[in-house]
Amino acid sequence: MRRLNPWLMVLFVLAAFLMYSQMSGTGRHTVNYNVFKSALDQGQIKSMVVREETASVVLKEPTTLNVNTPQGPKPTEVKDFTVRLPGNLATPDSGLVPELQARDVDYSFAAPSQWLNILLSLLPLLLIGLMFYFVFMRAQGGQNGVMQFGQSRAKKYGKENRVQTKFTDVAGHEEAKKELIEVVDFLKNPGKYHQIGAEIPKGVLLVGPPGTGKTLLARAIAGEADVPFFSVSASEFMEMFVGVGASRVRTLFEDARKSAPAIMFIDEIDSIGRKRGAGIGGGHDEREQTLNQILSEMDGFDKASNVIVLGATNRPDVLDPALLRPGRFDRQVTIDLPNLKEREAILKVHLRNKPLDASVNVEEIAKSTPYFSGADLKNITNEAALEAARVGKTQIDMSDFYRALDKITLGLENGSLTVSPEEKRAIAYHEAGHAVTAAVIPGSDKLQKVSIIPRGRALGAAFYLPEEQVLMSKERLENQLVVSLGGRAAEEVFTGNVTSGAADDFRKATNIARKMVLEWGMGDNFKNMALSTDSGPVFLGEDMGKPKMFSEHTSQLVDEDVKRILNRAYERARDLVTQYSAAMHEVADALLSQELITGDVVRDAVARIGGQAQPELAKPTV
Repeated sequence: MRRLNPWLMVLFVLAAFLMYSQMSGTGRHTVNYNVFKSALDQGQIKSMVVREETASVVLKEPTTLNVNTPQGPKPTEVKDFTVRLPGNLATPDSGLVPELQARDVDYSFAAPSQWLNILLSLLPLLLIGLMFYFVFMRAQGGQNGVMQFGQSRAKKYGKENRVQTKFTDVAGHEEAKKELIEVVDFLKNPGKYHQIGAEIPKGVLLVGPPGTGKTLLARAIAGEADVPFFSVSASEFMEMFVGVGASRVRTLFEDARKSAPAIMFIDEIDSIGRKRGAGIGGGHDEREQTLNQILSEMDGFDKASNVIVLGATNRPDVLDPALLRPGRFDRQVTIDLPNLKEREAILKVHLRNKPLDASVNVEEIAKSTPYFSGADLKNITNEAALEAARVGKTQIDMSDFYRALDKITLGLENGSLTVSPEEKRAIAYHEAGHAVTAAVIPGSDKLQKVSIIPRGRALGAAFYLPEEQVLMSKERLENQLVVSLGGRAAEEVFTGNVTSGAADDFRKATNIARKMVLEWGMGDNFKNMALSTDSGPVFLGEDMGKPKMFSEHTSQLVDEDVKRILNRAYERARDLVTQYSAAMHEVADALLSQELITGDVVRDAVARIGGQAQPELAKPTV
């Protein structure tokens, strides 16, 4: 719970006192004027103090009077009370004072409280001020209120709250770790580099897809470096008020320089480091002010500062060129998706505290997770543990990992989905088309299993163990297109009809074909040239300002090439499923009866009719 500001508490007490003091007869009974006059006529009043239009009356002895209550006048025994005197000039009681004298009542007149009236008139303004104060406090998360509005929110890690993550906790990325270990050494042993004339880098930018471990590596640097570490998200610089972002950048760098040597980590730096002047209307002034302040702080007149700036982003293409030049971010360290050995090492890190069955093969899991990031692998190990706990197991076995992998890639089993026999037959032949073409075509991905169990939005799926390659040949790409279109070809050949189930296959195949023509120079009309240099516009304004890449005639030729590539792949797929029709029927029947079959069933069906199935790599476990 937040602590209240002492001045705020004083204002609350003062406001409560003012309201309390002005309540008519606070803590006393009130009566009507006629009741007061009756008590005066009967000689029951001892003394009276008049303040402005209200009188405080004390009786000679307790008396029963009609006292005002929320329900109306009520007889009550009272010793004293208050009464409002006639204050209207039209109805004055000029005979009250002589009557008080005649009854020997001790009366007096108190001076009106002028300062109280003044404070009461200011009370609404004070309440409005308090409301605005709370608004600013809320906007600042309670961090010392408005006076700290332009202060940095970076969290500082030092000797008191040192980060426990080390480089040994980060599996894989050996080359990146070497670069970052050197950065730590710059700050620990600067003399070694200064004596040979080397300058410490100003900044290091960690670049890579989401989930690859950029922030984890930054935490490892914080744990390894024996220097203060400032961590902040770039979005925390931005506020609704102009100039706040630049002010926070200044205070952050000032704090870091006071603690130098130090490391400053700015996560998701693309949120403030985007190219300037690329949006419609000139861009975002506040973001550009913040970026300009970062640029000046990273490469200003102060050259002796031992502060290294770490940045992390998965969108280096949108960053301003001035931010990436040497002297600001001198180094870019690429944190890419892990390869097979790195995936195996990452899995072992996440599994070291989990009870595993002897049947668990970490290498097999790593092979089943190509193009998975470190975050994806951590999620798989956690989902496998949840699957095991759900059925009451004390150890995690391979079946839990396969269920977790199916759940993550395709979604939960949709057991409530009702599929008619005709639709189920079409789904079976569709998946059989993918499976048989993959088993027949040499060099295609290793088929692991085929399923027609609905999962998520998919009514069926074929699972592969892709062979990771850095370069993709034209032949391999064309083979992938044949496998992708094998499902639609099988529907047309064996059911005599086509369905909407091939939508995702078409999307993937068209994307590959367009890249073959536009980027990789594999089209018939455009060999050895690239017609596209970017994956897409960074900003709408920047895209509008670009010159047109090619003419309408060239666009037509590109479409013809894409169409020709897809048609050739589809005809090959039709020929293959027709040639291996016996295997197609066998695989489809197995799917209709079992719903899930291994890749061995498909390969055996192809081999029995004299086909050339893929060479055996490793027997998949299901």
